[in-house]
Amino acid sequence: MDADEARKALDLARKHDENGNIEAALKWARKSVAIYSTPEAMALFTRLKEKGTQGTPSADSGASSAPKETVYMATKTETRKTDAEGPRSEYTEQQVEVVRRVKRAGGDFYAVLNVQKTATDTEVKKSYKKLALQLHPDKNRAPGADEAFKLVSKAFTVLSDKDKRSMYDKFGGDPESRFGAASSSASAHPFAQFQSTRMRPGAEMDPEDLFNMFFGGGMGGGPFGTTPVFTFGGPGMRTHYYRPGTRTRQAGQQSAQNASQTAMWFQVLPLLILLFCTMLSYLPNLFTVSDPDFRWRPTALHRAQRTTLDHGISYFVDPVAFAKHPYVTATTKATRHGGSVQRFSSDKSSSELRAFERRVEEAWMKELYRQCDSAQEYKRRRMLDAQGFFGFGANKDKLEKIRSEVYESCEQLEHLFGIRLR
Repeated sequence: MDADEARKALDLARKHDENGNIEAALKWARKSVAIYSTPEAMALFTRLKEKGTQGTPSADSGASSAPKETVYMATKTETRKTDAEGPRSEYTEQQVEVVRRVKRAGGDFYAVLNVQKTATDTEVKKSYKKLALQLHPDKNRAPGADEAFKLVSKAFTVLSDKDKRSMYDKFGGDPESRFGAASSSASAHPFAQFQSTRMRPGAEMDPEDLFNMFFGGGMGGGPFGTTPVFTFGGPGMRTHYYRPGTRTRQAGQQSAQNASQTAMWFQVLPLLILLFCTMLSYLPNLFTVSDPDFRWRPTALHRAQRTTLDHGISYFVDPVAFAKHPYVTATTKATRHGGSVQRFSSDKSSSELRAFERRVEEAWMKELYRQCDSAQEYKRRRMLDAQGFFGFGANKDKLEKIRSEVYESCEQLEHLFGIRLR
């Protein structure tokens, strides 16, 4: 970006030089060298400067009567910004090069701090300290030094935090703006305690505060225009620095964080209510006893046959598990307390056991209903086939035989439970 601007300024300088306007050409040549020094721009600037000192027409005519503007001069070793009517402030070519390198790195925080991806926290801290001293606005007056200083501070806040550095390595970009990540724990690195109070989700690290944390201010009377505040108490007198607006900014951040937490609870509340209602629906099952396992036909495990008391429905249970079931043990204990021992085949006085057998009979009724309905549906399809197509090809004998069929499931359903399907 700087190279393009410098090229444009160089083209304008050449155009004015061709038109004989040495003063304008010298102005644009100076600007090109100040933005991005190149051999072509330096050669043109030197040639135009020599023309101006030799009194070339229109080079500096009338310059003594007109106020001189601020210009940029570059040599092989330094770049100088001078003001003919005011004090002079200098910045070296090395300072300009540091600014250019940092700005060219852009969003690559490792390149900004000039460290490898495998750099330790100590190496990151050391590189930041060096660059912060080189780019501090009070020491470096080169164009873009302030933006480069902020970029270096941003890179350090990310790479010095273990969690943010991990997210940056995986996804790239600024972890704070991409994920809203919070600061790391207090043991992550030596400055985590500072970050825990400043680098909340969505909060921006103040580059000047970060610099003060390292170097303790000292750039002038107070760090970056802060006001010294003296406090007494304890051994000696302590000096603190207060930045106007810092407490207001912190209060706004705290208010935004509280609002974010409130909104989060409102979003989670419906899920909590749903979870609570679900737990209530399962609550009765925690205090009820499941029925014993049974089958309609004997198996290797379910080999003990039982019959219900009301309708005499046969079913088969596991004798060992059934004898240990609470329905049965409760009945056995009651009879033993009376001085007698109840046998396995006659334990039908328990109300829980009677209720269980009624559920067995209800299950058998549903099973008979399913079998009978399936048989009736099969019977209807066969009768339709025997009737033919609108009476053509009908087989009356087969039709009568199918109509007279009787199914055991339907007979038992009607005999035991009084339900008749036709």
